[in-house]
Amino acid sequence: MKAALLRLGFPYSIALMAALFCLPAAAAAPDDVREWMGRMSTALQELNYEGIFVHRSNDQMAAMHVRHLVDEQGEHEYLTTLTGVERRVVRASNSGFGSIPKDDAEGIGRYWDSIEGNYELRLAGRDRVAGRFTQVVIVKPKDQYRYGYRLWLEETTGLLLKSDLLDASGGVIEQVMFTSIKLLDESEVTHPPVEPAKPQPEAGAVASTEEGSGVEIDAWQVGQLASGFSLVDTHQAGPGRPVQRMTFSDGLASLSVFIEKMSEGDKPFEGISRRGAVSAFGVIVDGYQVTVVGEVPEVTVKMIGQSIRPKSVEE
Repeated sequence: MKAALLRLGFPYSIALMAALFCLPAAAAAPDDVREWMGRMSTALQELNYEGIFVHRSNDQMAAMHVRHLVDEQGEHEYLTTLTGVERRVVRASNSGFGSIPKDDAEGIGRYWDSIEGNYELRLAGRDRVAGRFTQVVIVKPKDQYRYGYRLWLEETTGLLLKSDLLDASGGVIEQVMFTSIKLLDESEVTHPPVEPAKPQPEAGAVASTEEGSGVEIDAWQVGQLASGFSLVDTHQAGPGRPVQRMTFSDGLASLSVFIEKMSEGDKPFEGISRRGAVSAFGVIVDGYQVTVVGEVPEVTVKMIGQSIRPKSVEE
């Protein structure tokens, strides 16, 4: 959903009613935060649903309708804006939350080590979102290289109904919240009459990293990554003006590195830029535009961008 929001042009605190302070007891809800996070990942990959959610960022709010379907070809999301200019986007994907490949138990285990090593996770009571009872999960980063999260997970399914992206002081940078949601049974799982987007390329080899270490890809090397970030995908588009893309994730946060040969007349992008939760850093390296973009703090994209160089360059 986050990628689709960005393609629609949006940059990835609501008072509670008094009734929410008197919630009935939950039935057989797990009390382990790791189990809740696992349920969330499974729900995002496997459930069919449709609903309306609001997205708030940069003091702007937009409402969208989403229909999420899962079949033998993977996940499909159909999104339509309900405010402002009407826009539609279709996203097809064979991977789930946090860029963890579907049905890859080893990959999920590897990301859990990263998540638990770089975030503090705890349960924070119950709440209600879109008329459904939820478990609140707090995810606090252990360093400056990633944002925090506050997650509201539906008690029966674990589906993510609301999320706050938090800065270092606990302020809300970005919020996504369902106002209504309906789980779909098999008879209701029908695709809208549009041509789905092509599935994303399969993830390449994953290279886990330690803090301060890097990774080499083709003719380039990323000299420094924050702890826990791993390479999850590489892709090269072309052939006219090929752009190489590398995507990294720590299981929750993700960022991408784009490398493109500059042509005469191109306007370079250098330095830091930020829009909402998305930070970008640009630098010119040996005639190539290198851009690092991600839903991470500015210090993270700058550190990575400044460490990128061709393999042929000796230290």
